[in-house]
Amino acid sequence: MTSRVLSLFLLTIGFGIMISVLLPIIASQFSLWFDIRSRLIDPTAVSASRPKLTILPYGPDLTQAASWFTASPQISSPSASPVSDFSLSLPSLKIDSLSVRINDTDLKTGPIHYPGTALPGAFGNSVVFGHSSLPIFYNPRNPLTIFNPLPKIKVGDDIYVTYSQTVFHYVVKNTQTVKPDNITVLAQNYSQKQLTLITCVPLGTYWRRFVATAELVN
Repeated sequence: MTSRVLSLFLLTIGFGIMISVLLPIIASQFSLWFDIRSRLIDPTAVSASRPKLTILPYGPDLTQAASWFTASPQISSPSASPVSDFSLSLPSLKIDSLSVRINDTDLKTGPIHYPGTALPGAFGNSVVFGHSSLPIFYNPRNPLTIFNPLPKIKVGDDIYVTYSQTVFHYVVKNTQTVKPDNITVLAQNYSQKQLTLITCVPLGTYWRRFVATAELVN
């Protein structure tokens, strides 16, 4: 009798763990299909100058920013910076003074500012990549799960960047989910001062990219 109860108990725990892993992925997929589908960017709408796509093999190394999109964006050489990093704060997500390394591509130790994109406060689009993972593994101190909360950000939320002893205040203007072959989110628009934050969704997968775009307000 005791053995049967123990087996049932272990089976219940195993089933619970499986559900906790699969449910967020399934829920995110339904959300992508029914709620966000209309906001997906059509990759075929990109201009003829778009570089040729290179399809990645199964299971790309997403700790390297170069693996996040299946095409190489046409951006300039990395901008010279007087400092090696800046801090990022997202009050609505309870993220405070997160260190972002400038002109880097390795996400193993935290978020990176994508090389060749604008520096904070400058005209253009300052792009930040941050890793995410399955919700059950989320740890705000783990660099591989640091951007798990990002898909919860809303239009109108504040973002603060402290760069070279100057605080820049951005406000989120748009959120969207795009396919990995869509590199328009990395484009540099030099008529505006933008900040773009990117992570993979559904959490724990690399099927789509969640993109939050903000504009400088001061």
